[in-house]
Amino acid sequence: MAHPPHDKLNWNDLSLQDILELAIADEVEAREYYRLAADHAGNAHTQRMLLGLAAMEQGHADTLRKELDELQLQRDMETGMAD
Repeated sequence: MAHPPHDKLNWNDLSLQDILELAIADEVEAREYYRLAADHAGNAHTQRMLLGLAAMEQGHADTLRKELDELQLQRDMETGMAD
């Protein structure tokens, strides 16, 4: 998800959901950055390090998605729409 640079966002207009979605997009972008860099790494040690960083970014994205899911579940429960 492409979004404006962070310093161009109107943070006062963002909901928690918006912030989490932006953060997830940033983590996914960082993951892809490290994966691409790993593909072009000059040696195995550097490639392993970059792939490790990509995995960390994936972990961050997964954690943020869980938070987003919990936020949605909480909203659904408050509005009586949860299963």
